[in-house]
Amino acid sequence: MRLTTPRPSLPRRSAWRPGVIDRYLLREILLTWAAVTLVLLVIMVSHSLGRILVQASEGRLGAEVVFPLLGATVVRLLVTLVPLGLYLGILLGLGRLYRDSEMAALTACGVGTRQLYRPVLGCGLLGVLLVSALTVWVSPWAAGLEEKLEREAARRSSLAALSAGTFASSSSGDDVLYARGLSDDRRRLSDIFVHNRLEDGGLAVEVAASAEHQRDARSGDEFLIFVDGQRHEGSPGEPNYRVIEFSRHGLVLPRPPPARGSTELEALPTAALFDGDDPRTIAELQWRLSMPLSTLLLALLAVPLAHTSPRSGRYSRIAVAILVYIPYANLLVVARKAVEAGQVPPALGLWWVHALIVLLLLVLLAQRNGRLRRPRRTAAQPAQVAPRPAGGADSA
Repeated sequence: MRLTTPRPSLPRRSAWRPGVIDRYLLREILLTWAAVTLVLLVIMVSHSLGRILVQASEGRLGAEVVFPLLGATVVRLLVTLVPLGLYLGILLGLGRLYRDSEMAALTACGVGTRQLYRPVLGCGLLGVLLVSALTVWVSPWAAGLEEKLEREAARRSSLAALSAGTFASSSSGDDVLYARGLSDDRRRLSDIFVHNRLEDGGLAVEVAASAEHQRDARSGDEFLIFVDGQRHEGSPGEPNYRVIEFSRHGLVLPRPPPARGSTELEALPTAALFDGDDPRTIAELQWRLSMPLSTLLLALLAVPLAHTSPRSGRYSRIAVAILVYIPYANLLVVARKAVEAGQVPPALGLWWVHALIVLLLLVLLAQRNGRLRRPRRTAAQPAQVAPRPAGGADSA
């Protein structure tokens, strides 16, 4: 009997484990995604910071809430910037490979569209998880924090933005207040100067040795109680000009306009939205569910859009990609407003917009695989000349 020893079998690589090419594409896409998202975030945060600082300078917000409010704004911006950054990151990453003819070399090695989608799906699923966490948990918390900060700003004193020795004006510019001294609790002022515009268009100036800030508990109106001062109404030299001396006089402070913030619906937890049957609640729920779905669709759509020839350059398809993204984002907003107004049934909702992107994706993939190309016309074969009969002479 012949004994044979079994040959040791080599370990097979699991299907889900990325290879060398997959890791190379993943690194290219992830680095470009992070860079694009960071650039977009810096631009949007600069704009938001300017808006918040304007509100703080007008007395709508206090200096202590600027950075917490900016942090909440950054979280809500990431919901939109993460999908867009992934979309542009795949386009730029694969576009570089096409420009440097690396994609041509990969294609010659047997790497096709199906192999390209493996790292893209990995990045897309990572983006879906990140956007899902932002929309389901983090963004409602940030919206609630923003709403809380702005409610506190509405209850804050109109003198909170006042500093000793500086002029403070209202948002309309009709009222100007100056105080040489200010107590630590901002309730007592010294050497007051107030310039305001009356309802009939006239001007009034008040000066006083001191003043005290008071708030009406019922109406919430704020008053400055001036002590030992004068009030000048009208313009000097006109008949209606008058000077009033007083020992105690009250002036109503204008309320600062509330800053535009998030609504209570945006601050609701996602689990509470499933129980609502109001059109606005349904629209908010579908919007939150649409963000992770749009992240995956944009990642899949970027692969056929990134296909270029080496002579076209890295940024040749960016304009086409932006022309696809802008209508997609605008249609989502329009569909959301239509659901809120009750013009679109909830079953249709925002899903028809995603269906259009899926249809566009299928068309681009079919075109990329050559299924929509026109068949080439073959050149007409020349007509064969029949051989002449032997003999050479034509019969009569």
